[in-house]
Amino acid sequence: MPVFTLRIAEPNDIDALANLHVTVWRDTYRELAPPDAFVALDVPKRISFWRDKFAHPAAGQGIFVAEAEGEIAGFTLASSSSNPEFGDMAEIKFLYVSPAFKRQGIGRRLIDKAASHLMAEGYRSAGLGVVEGNEPAIRFYRALGGNEAGRYTDAGPLWRSSNIIYAWPDISVLTL
Repeated sequence: MPVFTLRIAEPNDIDALANLHVTVWRDTYRELAPPDAFVALDVPKRISFWRDKFAHPAAGQGIFVAEAEGEIAGFTLASSSSNPEFGDMAEIKFLYVSPAFKRQGIGRRLIDKAASHLMAEGYRSAGLGVVEGNEPAIRFYRALGGNEAGRYTDAGPLWRSSNIIYAWPDISVLTL
């Protein structure tokens, strides 16, 4: 098992974040997303997305990466939620781990980092959205004690996916 480190993401990580974002997204949603979403999601679009996240951070935003074997093996983004279905909860917006590094504890450590960051920002509860049918993610979040707390349809821009909200009323349970 490779050794990995966690750190705060930096603007010079944007290209690596964009590439990993597209790779993991396409791997995760290959059976769930419509074909036009795969065409629409490309590295330049994600580079633009990540540039915007660094230039205009949301309230309480934290972006963290896990590095292994000299590369970014996973990332998470957590902040306040702009989604009304989350109410006052913070949102873990992304948790992506490279297929080459799955099932090695990286996702769990990134969740811990996101939860610790959100707690330091004053949040006490958090939630995240999971696309219906993403069974590996659903099992992972349930194993972490997440409870289904609602549903919503993602507004896009890639596809209007149906999502399940998993919530932790006390995010301290997500810390190691």
